[in-house]
Amino acid sequence: MSDRIAIIEGPLGADWCQPADLCHNAYGAITSFLGVVRDNHNDRGVTHLEYECYGDMAKNVLQHIIQECRDQFDPEARFIVAHGYGHMVPGECSVAIHVATAHRVAAFDACRHIIERIKEDLPVWKNEFYDDGTSLWLKGS
Repeated sequence: MSDRIAIIEGPLGADWCQPADLCHNAYGAITSFLGVVRDNHNDRGVTHLEYECYGDMAKNVLQHIIQECRDQFDPEARFIVAHGYGHMVPGECSVAIHVATAHRVAAFDACRHIIERIKEDLPVWKNEFYDDGTSLWLKGS
């Protein structure tokens, strides 16, 4: 069983949003996090987002983050991590993280670590478009 790591154009499909590939009798815990585009931000209606990403660098950053998780939480852990880029509307999935470990504490800790590190270090930027016709560039995913 190997990890799945990807930077994908467009929203993430159902195959990325479920952890079935991690179900295995070696793992007693699977945790997941899905980042979904909201229809509002700071009391403003959001019509859509445009994510831009430095793809090769982003994939390398994700691989580094996963190695951090193995070093800190469980060397035998397995991961599915994907981030979308491009046009997305409210309700679509932009980030998917699934972590399988022997025990729940490591799975929860690794999943939380991954999303926090993505927010800090992944080379992804979003242009948020509002229902008043304006937009704003924001760092992070």
